[in-house]
Amino acid sequence: MSKRLKLSRDNFQTLVERAFEVLLMEGVIAYPTETLYGLGALVSRPRAIERIRQIKGKTEPILILVKGVEMAERYVKIDQRAKRLIDHFWPGPLTLILPAKQGMAEVIRAGSEGIGIRWSSEPFAQALVERAFEPITSTSVNRSGEPPLTDPEEIEKKFGDQLDLIVDASLRSGLASTVLNLLGAEPELVREGAIKFDDLKRFF
Repeated sequence: MSKRLKLSRDNFQTLVERAFEVLLMEGVIAYPTETLYGLGALVSRPRAIERIRQIKGKTEPILILVKGVEMAERYVKIDQRAKRLIDHFWPGPLTLILPAKQGMAEVIRAGSEGIGIRWSSEPFAQALVERAFEPITSTSVNRSGEPPLTDPEEIEKKFGDQLDLIVDASLRSGLASTVLNLLGAEPELVREGAIKFDDLKRFF
C-alpha cells in the first residue's frame, strides 16, 4: 500500500482510523492543517518525536494541536489574556506559547518553560486529535531552515522513506499559523502568519 493516501469525503473516517493506528505504533505521519501540512506524532510517544527531530534536523520545541480548551488545560496554564484570544481565534491558525504545567509534554518542550499550542480548524486534524484523546505534534514538513512543503507529492518525494503515512488533502495555503508568546508580562509576536498582529492587539 502506498504511504500517500488521498483524503476524500468517502474515506474520511477510515483514514482517521488508519492515521490513529500508525500514531499508536510510534509512527510519524504528514497530515493537513488549515495552514500547512504537519509532521504528526503522539505526545506520549517520545521515540516518534525523536524521529521528527531527526527529520527536521532541529532540537527546538515542537508545537502541538489540541481539540478544545479542556484538552489544552491539561498541558498549559490559561490566563485571562490567553482566554480572550482563544475565545475569538480558536479553532484557527493562532498558536499560543503558554506556561507548561509541571511534568507535562516535556519531550516536546526541549527545555522551554512553555508549550506552543493551538486548536486547528481543519476537520481531519480535529478528528484525529479527538480520536487520539491526546495532542499530536504539528511542526511543518521541512528540514530546518528550508521552506515548508505544501504539496503532498513533494512531501512523498522528499520524506516518503522517513514517514509512515502521508494524508493527501491537496495543496495547502503555505501560510503558517501566527505564533504569539504569552510567557512574559507583554505578548511577544514570534511569527506573523495567517492572522495579522494588528488583529491580535485589540485583545491584549
